[in-house]
Amino acid sequence: MLEEMRTSYMLTQRHQEEGDGTATATDNSSTSDVVNGKASSGFFGITQQDGTLFLTRSLGLRTLLGLTPDPDSQTRVAFATQFQRSFMNLLRNAQFEELSAQDLLLTYALNSDYLLTLPIYVDWKKAAQSNAIIFRRGYATERQKGLLLVEKLDYLQSKFLQNVFFSLSKPLKKPGKWLNEALKRSTDNPGFQIWIDKLRIWLKEQTYADNSLLLIETWDKLSSDQLPDADVPIWIAAQRAVSRYEGILSPVGPRGRLLRRLLKWTGLIPSLPEATIRSNNETKHVEGHVRPNFLPRITLANIWEPASRESCNNNIWEIVKASFGILFGRSTLQEPAFQELILLYTDEAAQSENKDTSEMLPLQLKIYERIPIPDLPVVFPHKKLSFRILDTVRLDIATVIGLLAYVVNYKFESLASSPSAFLLDIVAGSALVILAFRVALGYKQTRDRYQLLVNKTLYEKTLASGFGSVYFLLDASEQQQYKEAFLAYAMLLCRKKYQVSTRASIKDTCERFMYEKFKAKIEMPIDKAMETLVRLGLVIELPTDDGSSVIGLPCSEAYEILKSRWDGLLEQETEQG
Repeated sequence: MLEEMRTSYMLTQRHQEEGDGTATATDNSSTSDVVNGKASSGFFGITQQDGTLFLTRSLGLRTLLGLTPDPDSQTRVAFATQFQRSFMNLLRNAQFEELSAQDLLLTYALNSDYLLTLPIYVDWKKAAQSNAIIFRRGYATERQKGLLLVEKLDYLQSKFLQNVFFSLSKPLKKPGKWLNEALKRSTDNPGFQIWIDKLRIWLKEQTYADNSLLLIETWDKLSSDQLPDADVPIWIAAQRAVSRYEGILSPVGPRGRLLRRLLKWTGLIPSLPEATIRSNNETKHVEGHVRPNFLPRITLANIWEPASRESCNNNIWEIVKASFGILFGRSTLQEPAFQELILLYTDEAAQSENKDTSEMLPLQLKIYERIPIPDLPVVFPHKKLSFRILDTVRLDIATVIGLLAYVVNYKFESLASSPSAFLLDIVAGSALVILAFRVALGYKQTRDRYQLLVNKTLYEKTLASGFGSVYFLLDASEQQQYKEAFLAYAMLLCRKKYQVSTRASIKDTCERFMYEKFKAKIEMPIDKAMETLVRLGLVIELPTDDGSSVIGLPCSEAYEILKSRWDGLLEQETEQG
């Protein structure tokens, strides 16, 4: 599979270079591979001239292994299609799943009070054009430890701003609800009702993307956790996925989200569906190995909770002592994260230069680890940086104060009455220019800081990119298939001890065994494990009245079967050579 995918990938890139007529050093560097965050120059660390020799060796190995015929007679679309099918099979075998609507709703919900989230939002139009799609495997926790002095001060300032905004908008709640009720009752005048409906639609369009409105209406019919079929072109699956991403995550920035929250609070627009989560109390009666995992979340709000009025019984002195202790003490933040994410998208440069839109563009592959769920947009291509409301308030307040000081202190005098006023005008004008320069520099420094933070996050959390992602997936797929098959076979060897005879009982026994021995909660893919064992001839599945009964061969017989299978492969390759 590695040789097939390597040849398809390289021929796809080679056909693209021949079609464009440009094989420059820039093009070669764009296909560089990164494994574990380390980049290599050129494709597989070799030059364009060496690539031809490497391609010849790869094709020779394909013929030796008895794989598909020489693919030089196929088109680039066929190469890309073959690569796509192999890649999707790897994703399935490694237990990767497409991001579900529940994952996206969780991202949206956690982002509402996640102060450390990167201030970015995605250009969904370009993301749709680049056919971006994301797959995930597993969940984890991401921790941040230290004094976190800046983050704590930001939290205090953001809470102050929230209280200010809430105080300003509180008088609008009753008029908003009254207006909403009045609009519902005003059905006598058809013309007025049409105007009201248009107003509601306009408010929805200003605060939600079109896909969000469709999502609200068809939420019950939305399917989740489905991997696209291997025969379905990846760009079709990506177009469906991007619509779901945009509908839930939304293309608006922080100000748009603030306006949306205000309109939802007054009842003028509907809310997005909420993620369905069972609480820990609701699952206490469930056995441990099948009980859902609950990842604890520690936010800045939890850290400051001991200094709240409720915790200190409204004692000002206790609040001050607790606040200083929290501010200058070491703290730990913890957020749920996606354990591994795979991003697939097409190259924007190749897409703009490609004249034949019917041809499949080469896929770009990136793998990330431990991306906090609220920070999911950081992995998308075509990101846009924005300023948090807290940042704009800081900079705007400094600007307003500076302008007020300038206007108040500046004395408007005519040049005739005071010739020295000309020099004072020059000094005052210079001060105004310096003020404007400092404000612009402040915005630029804030933007550069966010850009550096985004780049640092992506660099530290990148596992692989380019064709190096295939190496990672091959290892993950091998380990997944080996472990699930080995676990199922081990349970069958202890058939009398664990009372296993059917696929369902083997699945339950494997999950119980992993939890009791390692405290690991797994979902055993028993059908795939049995498919591997049956294909290798290590188990026998007999039909019964209730379904089927599974019997595992003893280790000695299994060893001879695997040895004969391996010897047969070597003999077959020797004959072909």
